[in-house]
Amino acid sequence: MKPLSRIFFILTISYLPFAICSYAAVPREISYQGRLTDSTGKPLAEDKKLTVTFTLYTSATSTRGEDIVWTSNDDGVADTISISKGGLFSTTIGPFPEKVKFDQPYWLGIQIIDETGKADKEMSPRQRLTSAGYAVRAEKADAAEGKIKATGGLTIETKNSDPASPETGQLWLRTDL
Repeated sequence: MKPLSRIFFILTISYLPFAICSYAAVPREISYQGRLTDSTGKPLAEDKKLTVTFTLYTSATSTRGEDIVWTSNDDGVADTISISKGGLFSTTIGPFPEKVKFDQPYWLGIQIIDETGKADKEMSPRQRLTSAGYAVRAEKADAAEGKIKATGGLTIETKNSDPASPETGQLWLRTDL
């Protein structure tokens, strides 16, 4: 192996664990796109920047404080969005703290603060958050019970005690320790 190839190989192998670890982390953020118009329905001007507050609720209409799960300004930093052609914007909402489990329905409230600092009323109706296709499938991984078969014939079971006759290629997870 040539010296340069060997250095590249060593660097690649040494960074592999970091790449695997970073891939496994699930981002606690949501992409969100929208279109903003003025009161007459005309799209907002291009290249305009606005301050916005996003709020997650457990209710579509309630204004009770206990129905607020999270707000984007919890960290004291204002979120801004940039308006593009046709009043369109795209942003990332979050990161969400661990207390936001996404294990129940949530509704997103959006409030715009104009250039003068005046806050509009929260937009209505609130937008219900829904799952992406692969997230629906991932629910099965969160609630797996019994046998889980992996490609290659590996079977993982949870048992309170060792099996009387374990099969070759099975891994037993003890839950009674």
